[in-house]
Amino acid sequence: MALKSCSLVEENGLGGLTRPVARDAFVTLFLTLTWLSVCCPASGTDHLTDSILPDADFRNAKPQENITGGWRWDPIRQPSNVRVNENGSITLQGYQGFLHSPYFPTRHNTAVSYQISAQVSGKGEMRIETVWWDQHKGRAAPHIEVIATKIVLSEEPTRVEATAHPGSDAAYGQIRFVQQSTTPDGLLLLSQPAIHVVPRRFKPGDLLLALDAAQPGQSPTDHWQDLTGLNRPFQVIGAPLHDPQQKVYHIDGRENYFEGALEDESRFDFDTAQSTGHMEPFTLVVYASLDGLSHGGLINKVELRKSDPVTGAMLDAPGWFFKIGWDNIGTKFLEMHQMLNNLHNRSISKHGGTDGQNLSIQGGEMHLFVMHVPGDGIASNMKAYMDGSLVPEKNVPWPGGSLSKRSIKNDVPLRIGGGMPFQAKGHPLFTGSIGFIEIWKGRGLWKGMSPEQYGKTRWNNGLPTRGLILQQKHVE
Repeated sequence: MALKSCSLVEENGLGGLTRPVARDAFVTLFLTLTWLSVCCPASGTDHLTDSILPDADFRNAKPQENITGGWRWDPIRQPSNVRVNENGSITLQGYQGFLHSPYFPTRHNTAVSYQISAQVSGKGEMRIETVWWDQHKGRAAPHIEVIATKIVLSEEPTRVEATAHPGSDAAYGQIRFVQQSTTPDGLLLLSQPAIHVVPRRFKPGDLLLALDAAQPGQSPTDHWQDLTGLNRPFQVIGAPLHDPQQKVYHIDGRENYFEGALEDESRFDFDTAQSTGHMEPFTLVVYASLDGLSHGGLINKVELRKSDPVTGAMLDAPGWFFKIGWDNIGTKFLEMHQMLNNLHNRSISKHGGTDGQNLSIQGGEMHLFVMHVPGDGIASNMKAYMDGSLVPEKNVPWPGGSLSKRSIKNDVPLRIGGGMPFQAKGHPLFTGSIGFIEIWKGRGLWKGMSPEQYGKTRWNNGLPTRGLILQQKHVE
């Protein structure tokens, strides 16, 4: 079969495809770095639709008039100008300007993504963002998604591509093309923009940790082995009880937990865009039961550096932790904390336990929890899924704080089940059973699945496959 002629392009790490790559160099790059590179699809093989972008030839564009629902120009740093050209292109010139596309409809379907492309040339740089809106044209979560950045422009026209992945509540989207330059003669000439619906796949994530009580290792009362082989075995602290018949560890006291090696701690440092300017997304996958009062972090990496001498409040405690909670009045909920202290410099998502709605958790029943943290440091954008559902649990973030620009990284080991003596003093940190825990780095998980897709596959209708998922056969 003859191959259709196509150009190869290199991914910039955020989904942006930025420059031509020689075929031999491309093959070497793919084999050594396993980057996902894209060539022109033959007859739109991977496209589920024709382009869904309205007014793609700019025939009706009046960007300077800021017409609702049309192409819109926003000067960000003067001088900044825009003009529509007779050949079906548009020009942005100056220091920095935004060009927003008309609204395009999205599908309420997490199995698809949106491939954004355009032909560009000019001087300076550009980036591509998508802006997501809910059915009432209010802000969806996430609202702004940066999908390609630092695309260097040249005189030679180049086709750039990037893929956007809206959240489940997005009903409409817009492309935002950002022209930027360090000099006033920056230039972006843009033509043939397009949006195609494509099967959803991200760059496959990195599985950083896989603990499974079905395969705990040779000494389950002393250590819990990491099936990925990346980390040293977790030390058993106190008396977690290994149950080989149920394939779980039971925990019923605040001094019973598992502690990772200090040499491996940096692998689980996930900072936020509030500090670094770029997102460090990660996903926690937990198969566990909640059997009683639980007030602490089931998975935690928090360092207490300074506490109030009177109240004991964590005045300086950078890090993160994930809680499956059951409080004294019977409320059951999930929380994800990214924090610098125990005051207002922290971001907390809460799923369940609000508006009188508990999570559907029955004591002693095993559930699969998937918590995705996008890395922007904004609590409302964190997503929690249960038992294979593609719909996230309702998130009502704590309104009392937000993260500053300081780093939340620390140098303490990762702990499972407890090990937070400064929290919920006198109360159990976690009471329940743990079947397996996984930590994934990146926006995608196994084979590029989204967190909710992976949760559905991993749940397997209530019969999750045990052991290292990387060794399993892929079943959608």
